[in-house]
Parts: sequence; structure tokens; C-alpha cells
Amino acid sequence: MWEPERGRADGSVGGGPVAGGIVSDAAVKERLHAGEALIRIFLKKKRVPDFLLKFMGVFLYSAILMSVFIYIFFRAEYDEKQRLTKFYGNVFAERISKQLYELSLDVMPLYTLVILNKGDSAGFTTTAQKILLSRPEIIVLNLAKDGIVSHIFPYEGNQKSMGHNLIKDDARKEEALLAKETQKMTVSGPFHLLQGGVGLAFRQPIYLPSPDTKKEFFWGFAVIIYRFPEVLKRGVNFNILSNAGFDWELWRKDPASGKKLSLLSSGAIPEDFNRFQINLQNATWWMDIAPATVFINVNKLIVAIVLSIVFCIILSLLFTYFVNVLNNYKKIKAEMNVDDLTGLFNKRYFWKKFESALERHLSYSYGASEARLFLCVVDINKFKEINDTYGHLAGDKILIEFSKRLIAELSFNEFASRFGGDEFVAVFYCHPQGGEMPDRLQNIKRRLEDVYHINGRELDVTVSLGALSPEKDMLSEKQPGVSAGEFFLEKVDKLMYSEKYSFHVRGKGV
Repeated sequence: MWEPERGRADGSVGGGPVAGGIVSDAAVKERLHAGEALIRIFLKKKRVPDFLLKFMGVFLYSAILMSVFIYIFFRAEYDEKQRLTKFYGNVFAERISKQLYELSLDVMPLYTLVILNKGDSAGFTTTAQKILLSRPEIIVLNLAKDGIVSHIFPYEGNQKSMGHNLIKDDARKEEALLAKETQKMTVSGPFHLLQGGVGLAFRQPIYLPSPDTKKEFFWGFAVIIYRFPEVLKRGVNFNILSNAGFDWELWRKDPASGKKLSLLSSGAIPEDFNRFQINLQNATWWMDIAPATVFINVNKLIVAIVLSIVFCIILSLLFTYFVNVLNNYKKIKAEMNVDDLTGLFNKRYFWKKFESALERHLSYSYGASEARLFLCVVDINKFKEINDTYGHLAGDKILIEFSKRLIAELSFNEFASRFGGDEFVAVFYCHPQGGEMPDRLQNIKRRLEDVYHINGRELDVTVSLGALSPEKDMLSEKQPGVSAGEFFLEKVDKLMYSEKYSFHVRGKGV
């Protein structure tokens, strides 16, 4: 339920001065947005045109929003590329590992042959021939008894490796010794072969039971060497990575030097890459993958920033334009509701506000300590004599100064109007004082009668003030066809004219 403002100790109502005309409404409604306030501080509180403040404020807010949008967009793109990089990296690491595992199984028939023959190599050529038919990428199949190559298939073109001691070869002995010591298969290479070309070697150590003791002894190696990189590319299609827009490199550490040894690559790879580990039987390979176009496209980012700036400028211009149009509309509408000379509400708009306030007043149950609505009519005494003596311009200045003083007395929910000539109507909220005029209205009357300084002269002005707090039971006197507002205004008008002649207040309810 609506409540009138509670009064102060002196009978006035709380709140700062709120004018009943254009000046007051603008003072109440004017609020700087946070962006405009920041701009004022940035400009060291210099006076800046209002339209420029609005433009800069909207531009600031829209620029912040667009920055957030650009960040979210490019962050999403960055995250998507990271996701795809990890997806492709894991898939290819798994495929390479699977392909190498399948290659390691090719050497098992040779290993089984020696085991079943208890160290005899009979049937090597037949077995090797069958393995070669199933895997055309094989360069050569070897048996290396005591680590020295003793059997070769095919012999033609590979005879240079006959008698090669794998354990004493400085370039390859690290992995051969590792296979011998761990009794596990090792993957060696890729390296340049004695017979020419690049090969990837799988060495399976062979241990046989000793006839004299229960321990096993090292017999030698079963070895298969594949053409590299053909054997890897047969099971892993690296073109998929390149076509998806990724640069990549497959590498391992050289077991002898510990340096990085590049096995395969698409070319130069950006520094911002993801690394994936490929665990083999005796070694670790690595695969580095990165988007070929880097994670954030700088050119695309620049275009997005430029378009965002253009968008913010256009949005700010349109917003400023429409706000100015709206403000002009409100200003014109407000000017239609005020008196041109005094800035107070005109009679038409006063009636609109008063009828609404009166309806709330008559339907509201006031507490004993609450301020009540008072309708006041104020008239400047002997105003015609002032015009005749000092001129109409001086009379207008008195009306303007009088209106300023009246506006200064208005508080929240209070308003005033110039009804015509030197007659004014106002609504105040005051504490009733029996049949006496409330102290607040008497104080207002005194301030309205303070000396006026007009054109270098000090003029004494007196006013007549009639006031009434409307009550429902008074409406029994109202004539048909007369509104409640007209009825109460007529009663207050009579009180004012009564004071004009007798200078004291009469009337019911005052």
C-alpha cells in the first residue's frame, strides 16, 4: 500500500528538494551510468558533452562485451584444436605401437625354429621365405649365432652383412646387449644398413637350456630388418594428420649418444606442440603434434578485433541517436506539462497528479504521527500594483523567484502548479495541528515573503495562503457533477481569499 513520506521534527517531509517542474524532475532523474562516471574521472572531471559521454559509455560497455565474446570464441577454437590434437596424438600413438607389435611377431617363427631344433638352423631358408612372402617390406632375415650373423635370406644383395658381429658394432651394440641382458626383443634403428638403404631391425634373443647345467645359455639372435619408413606407413596413414591440418614429428633418442633422432616428420613443427609417448619392448618413441596454423590465428584475431570495433562504433552511434531522440521526446512532453515562465506544472498536469494523490490520500489510514496531505492555494498580494509600479518585467521576475522558492520547499511526493496570474496551488505533507495552520506551512509562507531583490531594488512581498487537509466526510457537501478535486480546491480557494482580507485561517479541517 502507498504511504506518504513521514515528516521531520519541524513538520517538513523527508527527502531533498524535488521540483514540480522541469528543473526539479531533471535533477531527480539525472543519474550517471558507471561508464560515464569512469569517463569523467578519466577526463579529469572536465565538462564533456552529454552525447559524447553516452557514446563513450556505450562504446566502453560494448567493447568489453565484444572482448569477452572474442575471448570465448577464440578460447573455444583453441580448446577444440587442443582436443583434436590430443585425439589424433593418442590415436596415432596407439596405431604406431600396434603396428610395431605386429612386426615383432614376424620374427617369432625363426625364434621357434631354433628352439624346437635345439640350436640347429635347419629349415631356416624355407621359414624365412614364407615370412618374406607375407611381408614384402622385409629387407633381410638373419640368424646371428653368438651375436654374429650366420644365416641370411635373401642372400643376394645382403651378403655384406654375413659375419657381422652385432654385439661388437659400436653403432648398434647398445640395443644388442640390451636384448641379450634382458632376454627381450629390441627394436633397433632406423639406421643405414651395410648393404645399403635404411632399416628398422627387430632382434629376438634366443636362449637354450644348457646340457650340463639347469641354466640357459645365450645362443644368439633371430633378426628381421624392414625397409623404413615403408613398413610403418603400410599400417599408419600419416597423410590423415597432414590433411587434418597438423604438423608432426616421430622421433626417439639415439641409444648411443642420447641425442634426438628424427624418424619421420611432416616438416618443421611449431614450438606449441603436444607430445605423446609410444612405449616399445625396449625403448620409447615420441610423437609431437601441433596445428599447422598455430592454435590462435593472429590474422583471424585481428579481423575479429577490427570488426568488433566497427560494430561497437555503429552500436554506440545508434544508441546515442535513439537516446537523444527519446530525451528530446521526454523534454517536449515535459515542457507540455509545465508553465513556460515559472517551470512549475501547468493547470492540466496538476489536475492529473492531484486527482491521483487525492484518491490515495482519501483511501489511506493515517497513523497519529504521520504527515497528511494538505492542499494549498497561494496568492501574491497586490501583485497588480507591483506590475503597475515597477513594470511587467519586474513582475515576471518576482513570479520566477517566487516559483524557485516554492520549488525549494517541495519534498518527495509533493508538487506545485501555477494556476494563472499570481495564483499558485501546491500539495504538501504536514502534521495536523488542530484548527491551526501547520507550522511547516507557516514557515513556508514566511520564506515566500522574504525580501525580493529585483533590478537592484528590495521589494517587500506578502502572500495569502489557504490550506486544507481533505477528509471524506466533507464530500457530503459536494454538489452533483463536481469532482472531489474541484470541490476541495474550491474550499481551499475560499480560505485563501478569506485570508487575503483577514490574514488568518478559517475553515473545517485546518
